[in-house]
Amino acid sequence: MVAAGPWTRDVWAMLDLPERISVRDRAGRLHEDRPMWSYWLVQEGTLEVDPRSFTDRAGNPPPVVHVDTDAALYDEAGELVTDQPWGIYYKPDTNFGGVQGGGMPRRVDEPVMDVAVDPYGPEKSSYVVDEAFGRLWTSGLAHCHRRFENKAGLLSRSPSGGIGCFTPDSFPVFDRFRQNAYVIADSNHGYKMTRVGDLVARELLGDTQELLEPFRFARYERGELHPTSHSPFPWS
Repeated sequence: MVAAGPWTRDVWAMLDLPERISVRDRAGRLHEDRPMWSYWLVQEGTLEVDPRSFTDRAGNPPPVVHVDTDAALYDEAGELVTDQPWGIYYKPDTNFGGVQGGGMPRRVDEPVMDVAVDPYGPEKSSYVVDEAFGRLWTSGLAHCHRRFENKAGLLSRSPSGGIGCFTPDSFPVFDRFRQNAYVIADSNHGYKMTRVGDLVARELLGDTQELLEPFRFARYERGELHPTSHSPFPWS
């Protein structure tokens, strides 16, 4: 079983599977020679505030908050950041020493086979967040919570970010290839997908899982794609 996150492209090549495929859309139109993989920069950062100050009413850490909206977004100076749909997510995190989260990913423009996955993360300077992300994310936090107003200066300046490997429709593929290779392909999550791992383990023991059927590789040829989301996140 393979759950390699951003390294899935390389495992796919080892299995001698196609770099480019045909994709049939939901209207039945066939789109040929589409790249199987694309890379997106996962944009994340940390606001250096006491993470213990951001809890629920019982004093417990809240779940990860996801916000998608088409409301116009303004920065601390009152200048427009964007009037297009935007989204952020965030949570208190003692490991990062603040409120940590991210915003919409940004597509990596390099040809997919030229993208250097290693060294992964902030060590690769071309794959870290820029000032535009910081402006949007801190403005988004202030938009959602008054306590974060005028706190943009507390954004950590440490390099952050990483890249994820995405399928043609940005939804996962869970399927068997070359008879005995089971691939869990979901952007950069890998083994974080504990529940999916449980379902896959059942399949490996011979119990086909109905919940995984919509995520088979054959959906691209059959045109059984997932509905297009209006979210600014490609995986939503």
